[in-house]
Amino acid sequence: MSYPRLEINLRKLKYNAKVEVESLKKIGIDVMGVNKVFDGAPETANAIFEGGIKAVAESRVSNLKKIKDVKCEKALLRSPSLSEIPDVIRYADISLNSEIEVIEALSKEAVKQNKVHKVLLMLDLGDLREGIWFEDTDKIESVLRAILKLPNIEIYGLGTNFNCYGTALPTVKNGNEFVSIARDLEKKLGIKFKYLSGGNCTSYHLVDKGILPKGINHLRIGGLHQFGIEYVEGKYLDEYYHSSMDINKYVSNLYIFKAEIIELNTKPTVPVGELGVDAFLQTKTFVDRGNRKRALLAFGRQDIPYENIHPIDSKIEILGQTSDHTIIDIEDSDNYSLGDIIPFEIDYTALLAACNSPGIEKAFIND
Repeated sequence: MSYPRLEINLRKLKYNAKVEVESLKKIGIDVMGVNKVFDGAPETANAIFEGGIKAVAESRVSNLKKIKDVKCEKALLRSPSLSEIPDVIRYADISLNSEIEVIEALSKEAVKQNKVHKVLLMLDLGDLREGIWFEDTDKIESVLRAILKLPNIEIYGLGTNFNCYGTALPTVKNGNEFVSIARDLEKKLGIKFKYLSGGNCTSYHLVDKGILPKGINHLRIGGLHQFGIEYVEGKYLDEYYHSSMDINKYVSNLYIFKAEIIELNTKPTVPVGELGVDAFLQTKTFVDRGNRKRALLAFGRQDIPYENIHPIDSKIEILGQTSDHTIIDIEDSDNYSLGDIIPFEIDYTALLAACNSPGIEKAFIND
């Protein structure tokens, strides 16, 4: 066993996915399970699939390749690059799109590979990331008409997204606007959208309050099964929205990050000499607390940022990081020794960094 090490509890992940699917199914909502935070780990994709999620989404084609043997539908969670069209058709059943040129390229490649590819056409309702601008209804209609003529392309539905770039929150107002656009298009084109995909986990508070606009029947969700609760702008949803969300249905603490002590010393709390900038060109200030016992841990900012991890031993204080070291104050904590393992709880940002760091061992547990 080597460190630093991230332990991921697959049993809890599967359980949360099951609760998520069953609770949303009762109100007519299907789930696309987002797996991107795990850097395409097939173990986590398979866990949420076994929990009942039938479509698993990744934001990178390289990660879709990693989960190719998981027996689920696979979705590319962002618009394909023109340079990766063959692999998109090869590894993805569904992709999010907004450019007709890209969809035409998908059609040509799907014909070559004798496959049918599903397209979720994205509309931008105000968050200013992907999607055709919602007020440009003529363009939305023309793109849909063009899609309907393309061979080997199926319209999966209309989608929109909130709170990722512009921090625009999902509301009853913009949700109703999205549904209204969809219904107008259905009348004009004589079609029926299978899915109106109304956003990500941040839309869940509308579900919880019973005010999700009627017609939205699909969400692209990650945080609920990954953490048992979703948060925005650094706050948990129940705090941000003053929601009554029953988080007791889900389990939390799915992850433990562990790091090894590689040095123990008692040192001053203020550096000696003329001060400059650190390895990241930041200036620092120090408070003189006398000499205190501290430890070096064998991971640094290039692995996982210390601001997003929390020592399980509340008496430990994280002092800072360099690229390959994390420094902690253990003066007031238990009597640690060289080689001891320090465990941390982590948030989403830390999980994303840890899963994408090759220097961190990943361990999948089922207890």
